[in-house]
Amino acid sequence: MRIVFVSLPVKAHLNAVIPLAWALRGAGHDVVLTGDWGPERDATGHITASGLTAVPLGREGDVSPVRPGAHNESGFLALDPEQAAEGEWERFRAALRYLYTEVYAPGTEVGEQCGLLRKLVSFTRSWQPDLVLWDMLAFPAPVAARLCGAAHARIVWGTDTVGMLRTRTPGDSYADWLRPMLAPYGLPYGEDLLLGQWSVDLGRPHPYELPGRSVPVRRIPFSGSAVLAPWLCERPRRPRVVLTLGVTRQEIHRRESAFPLRDFLDAAGGLDAEVLVTLTDSPVPLPPNVRAVGYVPFDQLLPTCSAIVHQGGRGTFASAAAFRVPQIVVPQPLWDESATARQVAAYRAGLSLDLAGLDGTSLCKALVRVLTEPAFREGAQRLHTDLMADPAPTDCVTRLEELTALHRGRRA
Repeated sequence: MRIVFVSLPVKAHLNAVIPLAWALRGAGHDVVLTGDWGPERDATGHITASGLTAVPLGREGDVSPVRPGAHNESGFLALDPEQAAEGEWERFRAALRYLYTEVYAPGTEVGEQCGLLRKLVSFTRSWQPDLVLWDMLAFPAPVAARLCGAAHARIVWGTDTVGMLRTRTPGDSYADWLRPMLAPYGLPYGEDLLLGQWSVDLGRPHPYELPGRSVPVRRIPFSGSAVLAPWLCERPRRPRVVLTLGVTRQEIHRRESAFPLRDFLDAAGGLDAEVLVTLTDSPVPLPPNVRAVGYVPFDQLLPTCSAIVHQGGRGTFASAAAFRVPQIVVPQPLWDESATARQVAAYRAGLSLDLAGLDGTSLCKALVRVLTEPAFREGAQRLHTDLMADPAPTDCVTRLEELTALHRGRRA
């Protein structure tokens, strides 16, 4: 088969799908990943560094769908399904509608600058894939798949708030949203254009059911190609803790976090632990037990760690779960960080802390609890067990082949 992965040009999204892409490639299929220029710059370079084939669909200066305009603040698409009032659902509905009718639609100013639909249609008509696997926010991808007759499935990498919104919104609203993308090609509206012919669920374990048919796939920790640093081969003399504020937040939104970093670095000197922060430099002088280590792949770093403090990104959550590392989550909303923090607390695999009013002393006290109370390691083990219950990417290839054969249609 020929398979196209359509991801957003963000490393966190690419890292989620690369192990599955390699599993399909290892089974003998032709696999390519699309790469826009995007807010993190050269996504194609990240793809090719992983050993896979990239299809560049953007260039420097293009508008990325992840960052369509100044309105896209850090909470543009953030939603906690269990805590959201109706007004929050309305805000989320408006954000998705904007992506459909402005960012991705041909003929609009932003849509012409982005141009993803036109580029995807051109490529897929030429390359003729059998299967298109698309990021659940890459809405032009199912349109391109329909036009070339490919089977298609969306990739769900976190809480499926898009699917949840569908159950709260009349179908004719979505038909209106999709009309600007469908009309130029004479295509009728269909539910598969919203939620795929099926879903590949990389967001597990999670407490929510996906609508329609889904294929659970275990998320494999992957952070890109790197050289193993010698110090990671040495056993830490004290419990090792890592603090990360998230690559996506720093690289896309280019803004300082409200996280009390300076206060935490000052207070961390009193911990009986080795504290690593994933920064290239520090805003304050560091105590002897704290060091800034820059970027270190989590699949190399986390096996040496006794705890992690992070902002609630789903990839970080899954990586910590894979290595049985207790977590302290201080959610900073981009998508479903608050729900992820609540899930960590429900497993008792760590603690959820509210950013409002958080100071360095309180965070260090929480770290002492996580490092010393056995219940958190037991909770991390439970979370790990549930993560491992899902099949690895290599075990899902046959099912994806079967579903592709079932749904592949005539080329238009």
